[in-house]
Amino acid sequence: MPKLHDGRPRSAALTIACVALMFIAACGNGGQQSQPATPPPSGPAAAVHSNSYQGIGTVKSLNPKAPAIEIDHGDIEGLMPAMQMEFPVTDASLLNGIAINDRIDFTVESGAGEMKVTAIKKK
Repeated sequence: MPKLHDGRPRSAALTIACVALMFIAACGNGGQQSQPATPPPSGPAAAVHSNSYQGIGTVKSLNPKAPAIEIDHGDIEGLMPAMQMEFPVTDASLLNGIAINDRIDFTVESGAGEMKVTAIKKK
């Protein structure tokens, strides 16, 4: 095997060069300023942390006793692809004035392992 001037095999030098390039690429950020990351909540804060998402869909069924609403919705960006599913609602009064086949805008809050519709507006 051909040797370099320092006596190491050429393949070892190539391996070291590749590892160094991967390290530089992994550590670099393309010259952009990095923003400090917000750490995810932990402890009790993690239990109450939730995110809100906006959706548009068609009402397929209503269950005021649960209370819940089944919606055939488009993609909910950042949460889920288009599908038909039942969501619990935070308050049965959200279902007042809503009927099957109504087109709606709605807000879903997702956190602590559950999703709930927190707002509904007829289109």
